[in-house]
Amino acid sequence: MSVDLTAVDGNNTHTLDTNLIALAMHKLSIDNTNVTDVLTDCNIYLTKLNRCDLLKSANLMDLNLIFDCLNTTDQTQIEMSCALLQKLLSVLQPNHAFNKYSASIERAIHHPNDTVKSTILSELEKMLANDNNVDIQVDLACTIVDCLTSSDMTVSYNAVKCLKRFQSVETLSSIPILSKLQIIMAVDAKIRTRVYDILIHWAKSVDALALISSKGLFTNLVKDITYPDVMMQMVTIQMLIPLSITEYGFDYLNSIGIISGLYRLLSSNPKELDDPSVVILNPIVLEFFIKVTQVRPLFIFTTYPKVFVVIYEVLKEGDDSLVGVAINAISTLASSWECKMLLDNPSASTILHYDGDDELDIWSIFIIELNRIATSTKTELKAGAIQAITKIIQIENGELSSRSDMIERTKKWYKQLKDNPLKNIVHASCIVPFLNIQQAGYEMLQALAEQPWGQEEINKCSTLLDLVFKDCPKDPIPIKDLKKMIIKTLLESNTSKNTMSEELLFRIQHSEAIKSNEHAPQPDVLVENMSI
Repeated sequence: MSVDLTAVDGNNTHTLDTNLIALAMHKLSIDNTNVTDVLTDCNIYLTKLNRCDLLKSANLMDLNLIFDCLNTTDQTQIEMSCALLQKLLSVLQPNHAFNKYSASIERAIHHPNDTVKSTILSELEKMLANDNNVDIQVDLACTIVDCLTSSDMTVSYNAVKCLKRFQSVETLSSIPILSKLQIIMAVDAKIRTRVYDILIHWAKSVDALALISSKGLFTNLVKDITYPDVMMQMVTIQMLIPLSITEYGFDYLNSIGIISGLYRLLSSNPKELDDPSVVILNPIVLEFFIKVTQVRPLFIFTTYPKVFVVIYEVLKEGDDSLVGVAINAISTLASSWECKMLLDNPSASTILHYDGDDELDIWSIFIIELNRIATSTKTELKAGAIQAITKIIQIENGELSSRSDMIERTKKWYKQLKDNPLKNIVHASCIVPFLNIQQAGYEMLQALAEQPWGQEEINKCSTLLDLVFKDCPKDPIPIKDLKKMIIKTLLESNTSKNTMSEELLFRIQHSEAIKSNEHAPQPDVLVENMSI
């Protein structure tokens, strides 16, 4: 027997009906009820309520009766119960839900059906996201930890997400939970990796990291980064990155041998190694060190210089896949002005075994190799190389040294680009039919337009400026926007009147893009209108 829960008034507006809810609860509490029909009608009814009335309904219902409906092998009944619990748990206050339904929640997570487990874990994670100060019973917490061993990826994934919401120090101080974690970590590397995911997330707290270390939960970490299963190795290393970029986290990883262990795995030519899987792993190890270098560039340069040797050697003679990784690494580092300044060190020539006669800093050496790639006939890496050059020569925002110092540095690095870079890189890129290369060319031109020495270079290349001023209807929107931004930059520059010819300034001031926006009330609106 089903319950008709279709409650509507004359205006077809669905309202809360306490009598219907009471009847549904009564039906679920007695035998000989067609449970699936009642659950289906409840789902339909609740779907039609607004959030306020849904919350009132959830407080009127006894969710224990719905949890009891999971005690079946009927898949339809299980699915209807899960759908109903999702609706109701999502609106309840976390403290109320955990206090009133903790036993039923724990029982549901013990359910043999993985759909039930993953559904309830997902809802718990959402509740903890709203309020992670709720009092979770130890038994329930241990049950969630057990789910990390599940062979069902959805269950284990939701368990990881849920446990990450726990209060780290309080959880690690619980002997039953700690014991559970220690036991399951000994099962195999796959499960241990899931626990690492949680522990590394918790370790953002200094106190939590101290507890994790003192309880021996990171005992196998050094072994696991050299684990024969390369996928597990890669996942573990990637998870360590957020910890490694904190000062206390890096110091800890350094003290237990993680940094030196990863450093040994770094190679500029991993194909020569016996294990071909190292070819796959190498970019992950490089990424790890690049992230650390962003926050402590001089330390890595002086203590772990092979990071830069690898980038340089890969640029010179690596295969395309690794060259792409090296180019991305340079772009990432060059996005930080602190990195640019601290790595502007002439000792790089010796460290990188640079063949030239001059003593060059690391950016000058890198830009020489990027120039070769950017002007080569291979199109696959052109855009990335040009974008990396742009990152090196542009002035980054943030707390910087004096502007004149910045301009002198970027000019020095640009001068390493030989054989007319405006013609052979910028102009050559802007006229090719490949959007990514074309866009990279205009982005480099934009970086040049921002600096006085760059404006002087632009002033020498009239054919390039013809491209910028040409209104081409077939230009993709990103190219149109870049052209307009270049013109705007030159127009608003404090130095362009001294670096650009009168003819060019006249063309800039009377360009169609500017004229169409000359009544714009402020620069931000000008940019917006220009991009239409």
